[in-house]
Amino acid sequence: MESAIRDTPKTVLVVGAAGIGKTHLLGELTARAAGFRVLRGRARELDEGLAYAPLVDAIESLGRDKSVQPGLWELYDAIDRAALGHPAKHAPGNPVAAPAVLAAQLLESLPGRTLLAIDDVHHADADTLRLLAALPRSAPSLAILCTARHVPALDVDLTVRLEPLTRPEVSDLISSLLDRTPSDNMIDRVLNESGGNPWFVRESVLALVQGGAVRSPDPDARRGAILSRVFQRDRSGRDLARVLATLGRTRDTTAIDTPGTLEAVAELAGLDARAGERALVGLVRDGVLVYTGDGYAFAHPLVAEALYDDLNAGERRRLHARIAELLQRQGLNGARRVLEWATHLAEGGPPADALAAMLRAADLTRWTAPLSAAHWYGRAAETADDPGQRGELLARQALSYWKGSRPALALNSGQRALAVLPPGRRHTRTAYTVVGAAHAMGWYDVALTIAAQQIPRSDDPTALIAQRALLLAELGRPLGDHVARAWEGLPGCPPEDRIITAGALAIRALLDGDWRESQRAVAELLAFAAALPPGARLAALESAAHVTSTAGLRARSAELLDQAEQIHRGLGWHDIAGQNVRVTALVRRLAGEWDRAIAGIRAGAGPLAEAGLLENHGLLRNIELDILLDQGRYEEAAVVLDDPPPACATQTGLRHTMRARLALGQGDRSAARGWVERALAAGVADVSHRALAVQVLIHAAAGDIEGGRQAATRLDEEAANGTPRARMAADLAMGWAFTDTDRAGAALDRARADGLPFEEARARLVLGTIGDHAQLGRAHTAFNALGAIPWRDRAARLMRDAGLAPAGALTPAERRVIELVAGGLSNPQIADELHYSRKTVEVYLTRVYAKTGFKSRVELALAVERGEL
Repeated sequence: MESAIRDTPKTVLVVGAAGIGKTHLLGELTARAAGFRVLRGRARELDEGLAYAPLVDAIESLGRDKSVQPGLWELYDAIDRAALGHPAKHAPGNPVAAPAVLAAQLLESLPGRTLLAIDDVHHADADTLRLLAALPRSAPSLAILCTARHVPALDVDLTVRLEPLTRPEVSDLISSLLDRTPSDNMIDRVLNESGGNPWFVRESVLALVQGGAVRSPDPDARRGAILSRVFQRDRSGRDLARVLATLGRTRDTTAIDTPGTLEAVAELAGLDARAGERALVGLVRDGVLVYTGDGYAFAHPLVAEALYDDLNAGERRRLHARIAELLQRQGLNGARRVLEWATHLAEGGPPADALAAMLRAADLTRWTAPLSAAHWYGRAAETADDPGQRGELLARQALSYWKGSRPALALNSGQRALAVLPPGRRHTRTAYTVVGAAHAMGWYDVALTIAAQQIPRSDDPTALIAQRALLLAELGRPLGDHVARAWEGLPGCPPEDRIITAGALAIRALLDGDWRESQRAVAELLAFAAALPPGARLAALESAAHVTSTAGLRARSAELLDQAEQIHRGLGWHDIAGQNVRVTALVRRLAGEWDRAIAGIRAGAGPLAEAGLLENHGLLRNIELDILLDQGRYEEAAVVLDDPPPACATQTGLRHTMRARLALGQGDRSAARGWVERALAAGVADVSHRALAVQVLIHAAAGDIEGGRQAATRLDEEAANGTPRARMAADLAMGWAFTDTDRAGAALDRARADGLPFEEARARLVLGTIGDHAQLGRAHTAFNALGAIPWRDRAARLMRDAGLAPAGALTPAERRVIELVAGGLSNPQIADELHYSRKTVEVYLTRVYAKTGFKSRVELALAVERGEL
């Protein structure tokens, strides 16, 4: 484990039962983490509703480092304020950033390597878990080490499970406690009572010692059997310990001995200050509390759990209520204090007061920590008596889960809300949230059914009708009048519904090969979004980027992502349904950043699958397949293809196209043709455009010009109104099949204008194939830089056929001459630099021109400037 965390970024999880030794192991590892800045925190029992509480606990020690204090105070302020807005403390144009964003920036900024250690992460709030999952992608010098009793929703690199002790290990532990070899009867008894749990082994032995059953020279052996012994004798100590155990479910209680703190805790236990001090001394004397260097903590978390479990229901409620009252008297300054107060009031306050506190907590977290807000809305819904209010709260919980990319939970809460909500605005918004959640999970028919059921009950059905149109298009089914009805209703539907409607219409048109209509819908989407709250604008920008990146427009997609990122800084959440990670990967693929794209895909695919976002998970893996196949990594591609996407015509058709490309790359043209036919049978225009482009490549590989012309012509006709990506594929196909330099040149111009290096290289390859041999060297160089090995080899074969040599065939001396030419040196100057004769320089240049296909010094210099040589 030591070696694992040194290979940053890395996330390691230690899993095991309570008392198994996780915390002890965590302490050993952090103590031995030489060269790391260690930030250690703990998630507590009631942290689920306290947004980022374990993170705050861990980074508190940074307050002693003056160099990072400004970033730390800004993070605390963001967590305390917890909601979007409040720009008064910030300069104009510098909006408040979200806690998740600031936390990531703070950890990224720390010099050297950092170990973030979180104990009991299974208690952590969902927003903290999301942040922990995202941090390794942005902080390469960060290692994360967590312990948990069960595996939480956290993507990890290594999971270590601690198992119970074996009988020989139990015997060794007893021997170390008693300083003698135990009898077989004692070993069997202790093993049976403890189940091999080390902490319970120790407690069982010490209980036997205390009861006189065995003797021990250990003077501290009397510290066993804590609950049954100490607290029967010392009521004040028991009451103080119970208060500390209850307080410890929401905060660190180590600083109990600081001025004013012990008095306040003693008051909660019904003790005066002097009695509280005596009780604290007794707890330390009897080993219930131990000094840690920073204060006093329970000897083991199980001690605190046993104390809390020892309270009956009435005692718990009264104690939580007293803690909430104390916090309110001290002042509810900042979100953290409010959330702690709400947590205790929810556990012990009168129902009306508890409900009000839960709603206050939900309102504080709904912008910056949607999963924490979902927790609070759910708790409030359980408390509410009025069915209408319960439905409203469940609807808000569903929306919060959707914002937090938890579609299954959103679907569950939303359906429960729909069952009790009356017709109206909230009912309709919940309905399309539920449809979106089912769609994101790949439950297409479920989504269709829900939409059909809710359309008659909605106050405005436009968004639901548009969602049905998109679902039908993905499934390859007849659309009926859904598209016309959605466009007809779009101008008059409520503002928040327009985002859903326009987004669905844009993607539907893209799938059906109607780029003009898709552009119109994207324009409407962005125009509507400008006047809406930040969350709606973020969703609109990510949806628009989804459309433009799928259409093959790199620069526009990157611009939309940048705008979304600015809003994300204020909200702290984005990537609704996995759109952001998918669009980011596709933009990187278009930009030729294939290694970064693959890394991002593999980091994001697991969390998407775990969250149940199978729609975008399938599309994300298609981007990975696209790169793997173009790089000739066929074995890896075959593994991805073995992971089936959700069952719909679009997803299945796209995978058939990928299988055709795999078969073609492996030399099985017959199988490739079969997969293309299956893709075309899906009946989805966007899939057909991709499949026809592969069909042209199959004919090219077979040397079948006539078949290639037929396929290219069909692609050209069917993609006439298609996306820019489909039009570029048609230009390349027609350029090759009909030796049309204008079409191939048009593809080259568009690729260069939008910064598409792979498409540019494809266009140069076509131009070189049909006669412009100078383009072949440039294509070869570009393919080589991308790692597109099959394409590079194809270019190399064509270069040799044309009497040229690939760039790799240039000798070191020839490369040096090219460098000097690119540097602007004349032949005489090059001769002086290399100590050659002028005639030798001319011979070298003649050979370079012959190998590369370039015809002049200017062309050589430009090729070097563009990275082609």
